[in-house]
Amino acid sequence: MHISITSRMLFAAMATLAASSALSQPTKIGLREAIEAAWQRSPEARSLEAKREEMLAGRDAASTWVAGSPVLGLSQRSDRWTERNGAKESELTLSAPVWLPSHKSAREALAQSSSEDLEAQIALAKLALAGTVRERLWEVAATREALAEARDHQKHLEALSNEVLRRVQAGDLARSDGMLAQQEVLAAQGAVATARSKEQEASTRYRVLTGQPDIPVPVPEVLDGERASRHPRETAAATSLQKAKATLKAADAIRSEPPTIGLLMRRDQGGTGGDTSRTIGFSIQIPIGTGARNRPLEAAARTQNETAIAELAQAEAILMADGELAKQQLESTQEALSHASSRAAIAREHLSLIDKAFRAGERGLADLLRAEALAHEADSAERQQKVAVGLAHARLNQALGIIP
Repeated sequence: MHISITSRMLFAAMATLAASSALSQPTKIGLREAIEAAWQRSPEARSLEAKREEMLAGRDAASTWVAGSPVLGLSQRSDRWTERNGAKESELTLSAPVWLPSHKSAREALAQSSSEDLEAQIALAKLALAGTVRERLWEVAATREALAEARDHQKHLEALSNEVLRRVQAGDLARSDGMLAQQEVLAAQGAVATARSKEQEASTRYRVLTGQPDIPVPVPEVLDGERASRHPRETAAATSLQKAKATLKAADAIRSEPPTIGLLMRRDQGGTGGDTSRTIGFSIQIPIGTGARNRPLEAAARTQNETAIAELAQAEAILMADGELAKQQLESTQEALSHASSRAAIAREHLSLIDKAFRAGERGLADLLRAEALAHEADSAERQQKVAVGLAHARLNQALGIIP
């Protein structure tokens, strides 16, 4: 029995059948679910979502007219330690600082813009995490393809080594050929072990990120070719600018502490049997604001506003550049895949010719092993380029701000 290229073709067909079977079977978790699982495990996500309670409390506080804690006061006066005529005076007061209408509206606008900015930051953080999940998923795909090709190569070399050893025992080949074939098998086994280690490492990183034991079958994402209605990064920059403007308006509107309004009840009792009188009054204290008080707040608000304007312009430029770059990289990977497929086809045909020549005694084992190595390298490059195309799809959707 002579070794032939048909064994390698059989292994390749089996690998293709296994991959097709995996693609046809539904997975327990998809990319969307993986991203959501990673989001639930993210410390940044927990921190940002916890801030929603802060924003809600801030909006509730901004909607009230009371600017601080009410103060209840009680005072008494008498002539017990002086004339001792029995004169007494009691006064009960209740006061609280209150916002002026302009102050209240400025605070409400700031609270609303802060809440919107937080939601935009949450969306941006989730998009960034989606990008990490995509990268980790296709990293796993690359290592699995490398492991599959290494195993196919090992199986083919083992079959070749068995055939060579049989022919050595029959006296058709030299003993050195058998030793050479065994060396190639050992090298292939080492390559499989290395590829398995890399696959385990990539899978562990993915599982730590998502907390999911199952890894979705990496399928190239569908491309819309258009950016999301508004990219989360652009939205985050825009809401940051709105928050900066609201902060500046609040600093400009609230130039002094809020006025304090009080209600008082007073009871007077005259000495030596005099009449007792009760009165009710109101009080108001209006702080006088100065430019020195608000100058640091206004300067900080203007700085924040200018920074937000620059960040919004930069975000728009970066998003446009990232989108164009991702499209160009997708085209490059697709072109590279075409070249890799052509190379693999030629390498397989070349291996077939060398195999026939080896069986006919026209070529030596070294030539066959060299052709086998070239075919293995070409097949591996083709598999990795298919992964690169899938990753390019994911990166383009990521650049366009699309989350599955």
